[in-house]
Amino acid sequence: MKNQNIMFTRSIPKMPKARLVRSVLALGVVALIMQVSLPRAQAYDLTSLNGSYADSFSGFAPVSHGSPNTFLPISNYGPVYEAGLYTFDGAGGFTARNVLNFGGGIILNASWSATFTGTYTVNANGTGTMTLPGDHRRHFVIGDGGRQLKYVGTDPTGGIVVGGSMVKQ
Repeated sequence: MKNQNIMFTRSIPKMPKARLVRSVLALGVVALIMQVSLPRAQAYDLTSLNGSYADSFSGFAPVSHGSPNTFLPISNYGPVYEAGLYTFDGAGGFTARNVLNFGGGIILNASWSATFTGTYTVNANGTGTMTLPGDHRRHFVIGDGGRQLKYVGTDPTGGIVVGGSMVKQ
């Protein structure tokens, strides 16, 4: 048994203590840096939205119109719901199909046959604006690395009040 120990210790190259301590210390520093490194903030741009997104929103639409930028009583609004499919081109444009339900009374595009186009902008921090036909706008925040959008409708003239989200397909 004694001879085996001697052979084992002889097969390991001798390293000066100072070099061994420096090597262990260097490995410890590398491990610490790897653990403490903060994730870098993602910079967003138009290419952050590319491909198809399933959309859903709910909110309220005015039943009787008042003049723009005036508050209407709640009795002047009815519920509105939407399901849609938006396809972003990664360059500031999109095409969409959607079905709208206005309080169960009016359903628009139930056959999914009508499409519309719009534009969008993206800021470096992941916020942006979609512009839809009829002066409709959505202000959004990109989430989950571009796989989700959370938005509110900001319709400056029609008074529609909605909030929704999109998920990449």
